[in-house]
Amino acid sequence: MSHFFTPSGLRSRSDEVRLKAARDLQKFVSTELRELPDDRCAPILEEVNQNIFTLVSSAEVHEKKGGILAIVSLTGCSNLTRLSRFAIYLRNIVPHNDVTLTEMTAKAIGQLALWEGTYPAVQFELKRATEWLGGVEQKKLAALLILRELANHTPTLFYQQIQSFFEDIFAAIRDPKPLIRESAVSVLRACLRLAAQRETKEGENDKLYERSYREAISGIQEGNPAKDRDDRVHGSLLIINELIVNSAWPDESIRAEVTEGDEPADISGLDSLWN
Repeated sequence: MSHFFTPSGLRSRSDEVRLKAARDLQKFVSTELRELPDDRCAPILEEVNQNIFTLVSSAEVHEKKGGILAIVSLTGCSNLTRLSRFAIYLRNIVPHNDVTLTEMTAKAIGQLALWEGTYPAVQFELKRATEWLGGVEQKKLAALLILRELANHTPTLFYQQIQSFFEDIFAAIRDPKPLIRESAVSVLRACLRLAAQRETKEGENDKLYERSYREAISGIQEGNPAKDRDDRVHGSLLIINELIVNSAWPDESIRAEVTEGDEPADISGLDSLWN
């Protein structure tokens, strides 16, 4: 069992080697381990958990990534208790100053929320992300990436809570840091797409569009401070673009044509395990 967690496995500095080790671990747990009686299987799984905890607690980014890959590889063959433990492991990784690690963790949190499928788990992540939107750069980025992944993986639960954080997105869209602005726009995009896909009480989704439009206009009006005018104008243009592309088009084929190819590339390698 320990060979999965060595420098030639999940502790490797190579992305490809870590990914292969995670796949091998997934295969071992989902096939060979299932053939063992419970009294032999339980201690092996506990050893796996301990090794994963050691990885995600490491000071080395590549080892943390190995732990994340191990978690994602085992989500489909884990019970709710183990999934809850994995969720705690992931929550303790962010915020972090390594952007690729933060994005990878956010994707794993979204995937884990899908497998957990419980309202309290998603509500916890949404609440924490909402609190972090007003925090320092690292927290803000983690919050935005987690919101995006929750929208992708648990859209129904995400949409139920959309009003609790929707207005906070716009401040991030005008952030001086381009990465924060781009991440915030990805959350706005997810919100508007979900709104366009859902039939709600009369005027409920219109409020999202109206709020977005007002924010866009406010950023290009005269009288804004000169020192951050470029950021505000850029943010407004980003909002207008999302309103055009992601509102409720009468012909969905138009939306498909306009949005073709606009999904961000996966930089973490996690999608290879999820599919």
